[in-house]
Amino acid sequence: MAFESLTDKLQDVFKDLRSKGRLTEADVKVALKEVKMALLEADVNFKVVKQFVKSVEERAIGQDVMNGLNPGQMVIKIVNEEMTSLMGSETQELQFQPGKATTVIMMCGLQGAGKTTTTAKLAGKFKLKGKKPLLVACDIYRPAAIEQLQINGEKQQVEVFSMGTSHSPVDIAKAAMEHAEKNGNNVVILDTAGRLHIDEGMMEELQTILSLGAGGVSKRVDRDTGWIERANNPKYPLEYIQAADRLANGKKKLLFPKK
Repeated sequence: MAFESLTDKLQDVFKDLRSKGRLTEADVKVALKEVKMALLEADVNFKVVKQFVKSVEERAIGQDVMNGLNPGQMVIKIVNEEMTSLMGSETQELQFQPGKATTVIMMCGLQGAGKTTTTAKLAGKFKLKGKKPLLVACDIYRPAAIEQLQINGEKQQVEVFSMGTSHSPVDIAKAAMEHAEKNGNNVVILDTAGRLHIDEGMMEELQTILSLGAGGVSKRVDRDTGWIERANNPKYPLEYIQAADRLANGKKKLLFPKK
């Protein structure tokens, strides 16, 4: 996955920094250049990368850091702090709908971001919390995507709803919600197709699925950033979990910005 590769590359950069007894300004700039390349190769938006590197460089190139007892470790600490700030330092629990109401989660993000694996792991965690989750195979485009979800669902001992590849993701999502209502599934997780860039057709597809949860009221999808609005419907409220869109779209906003 993209983040695993990023972690490996950053570890290599940190290893080089730790090996140096003293650091020069040039050493820091070389290290940050490698960090920059690692982030770009992980599909992080270039504007985010530019701001990130600038923030680290401003903090790292200073007398307190360069003349410290362990300058390499101090630079690593700064990179870690800025990365935490970039990704979001606060953890929030998902809010489930009360009682027997169904909470529907749509997984959106880049191709290769690990959505399908994460989808099944989430279902497993929800099951441990006493929920009855239903995994829904809405990715009809990627080869073996449905099979991957079924295998991962089986590992978590969670039911997987699939209609193959001959039906549209919208029809699959609609049928899955009806299935959940009949069978008492109080959490439905839609595993949607990934993308490498903003795709007009896919965004329209997500918007249509979104309208299922919004009582037929179509919510706006921002095609420039990929952000999707929360749909508030008492019967099928939709919640969203982003895989890598915060970084890929160059946004450091909440998942549900008001339009």
